[in-house]
Amino acid sequence: MSAIFGAGLMACTLSLPYISRLVIDQVIRGHQHDKLAPLLWITFGLILVRFVLNQCRRIWAGRISLGVEYDLRDAVFGHIQRLSFAFFDRMPVGQLMSRATNDLQVVRFFLGYGVVFVFMNTFQLVVICVVLFWINTTLAAVSLLVGPALLAVAIKYSRTSSPVRIDVQQKAGEVAQAAEESVVGIRVIKAFGREQYRTSQFSDVSTRAFRRNMDAARLESFYSPLLSLLPVFGLAVILAYGGTMVIHHTLTLGQFVQFYLYLALLMGPFQVIAALLGNGQRAVAGGRRIFEILDAVPDVQEPDDPQPFTPGPGEITFEGVHFSYDGLHDVLNGIDVTIAAGTTVALIGMTGAGKSTLTELIPRYYEVSRGTVSIDGIDVRRLALNDLRREIGVVSQEPFLFSSTVRENIAYGRPDASDDQVRNAAELARATAFIDELPNGYDTVVGERGYTLSGGQRQRLAIARAVLTDPRILILDEATASVDASTERDIQAALRAVMAGRTTIIIAHRLSTIRLADELILIDHGAIAARGQHQELYAQSDLYRTIHDSGLARPDLVLGDV
Repeated sequence: MSAIFGAGLMACTLSLPYISRLVIDQVIRGHQHDKLAPLLWITFGLILVRFVLNQCRRIWAGRISLGVEYDLRDAVFGHIQRLSFAFFDRMPVGQLMSRATNDLQVVRFFLGYGVVFVFMNTFQLVVICVVLFWINTTLAAVSLLVGPALLAVAIKYSRTSSPVRIDVQQKAGEVAQAAEESVVGIRVIKAFGREQYRTSQFSDVSTRAFRRNMDAARLESFYSPLLSLLPVFGLAVILAYGGTMVIHHTLTLGQFVQFYLYLALLMGPFQVIAALLGNGQRAVAGGRRIFEILDAVPDVQEPDDPQPFTPGPGEITFEGVHFSYDGLHDVLNGIDVTIAAGTTVALIGMTGAGKSTLTELIPRYYEVSRGTVSIDGIDVRRLALNDLRREIGVVSQEPFLFSSTVRENIAYGRPDASDDQVRNAAELARATAFIDELPNGYDTVVGERGYTLSGGQRQRLAIARAVLTDPRILILDEATASVDASTERDIQAALRAVMAGRTTIIIAHRLSTIRLADELILIDHGAIAARGQHQELYAQSDLYRTIHDSGLARPDLVLGDV
């Protein structure tokens, strides 16, 4: 529809030079003064119609442009939500934000406005060329001699600027990445007094982006005026050659004025197309970066025919499990272990042994390289991801809270939970005392990432969030690492009730937390080195004794049985 309005707009514009010819040849030189008033009314009507069509075109073009942006943003965000953890391990958040905002805006503008402008100006170009040959073939052929030169310059500009535009968009992403890291890590930056250093780093990234933008600007400053200049030479030639034809009466003055006005109108499309070449290159560069996201295939795929995840006790089985992050070096090497339903198992091992990786395979955050992970006898790859993950509660070492109310954060996994259910979950996590002291209780907004709360408070809200979903499997990854010994004992007392009858995996270094477990599994270099009770492992495993005695198990924090 926008293209139709644009075509009508161009038709009105192209009618005006013909009316000028009639005024000169018939009214002024032909002395047919009675035709002046009708021609003026026609001119006024064309101007009015042109105004209306221009308004309609802009409205439709704006609707298309905003619609493109809306659809693209939804497509990008929706696809990002479907991508697996491995993608985010590779792609910095700043780059994602840049592609979902800056690149999307460039693509939106070009698709919404640029495409319509290309159509309109191409239409105008073709129609004017036809009219020029209709007025005078020889004069038209002379005026279009600059066409091949324009085409050659446009092709050269496109080829030269394309890689530069792509790099400009990449540098813009690096600036966004640096800014995002500086804001998120502001507490670390200030804690180490590295404000000046970080500012210098950001300045270096900005400088590189600025220089690349200047490269693009220099190309545009050379080629765009050149593309606008070449048609001017055509105008100069026509003034000389066409003027001679009028003098020799082979062309009327009205025809010459009409021809010259059309030729002047012909410069507009050339200038617009020259500008659109730059915008088009930016849109192509932005489009490539956006489609790098849209074309990314999730490493973890939904099963074609998912199996129903019927209620079960929560037995977990690892059979010959191998896993590698990079496809070259195995982090897990042939894990064979069964965790009985309703038991609590603590995973012990040095940093980097593969403890967290092992637990991340249960909810299929990552896909096993080889082997099978099963829950209650069902391969997790045969289950719908939402069904699987609803049955697994995870509390990480660094819990993430959304910038919303306490109630919304606790009920994130169960938004339909009642107030009583939310409060019960908070009580189990020993969080009600500090929640009741907040300004608005459960309606208090915790701020971005929950930084208005202490580390222990955030941890307890995360535990309450996991508990509320009533999962059959609970994974606690250093879940009490951010609390003091007194608070830890309170949480552990609650966890004992929460873990009763539920399969629980604990990753912890504090012996006080480990003692919640029915059994310990010692992992070393991605393999199971030993399995058993504390006394048994301490007597039989040199590695376990080393971990215990070196203080990694933090026995100094054990104040007695929990």
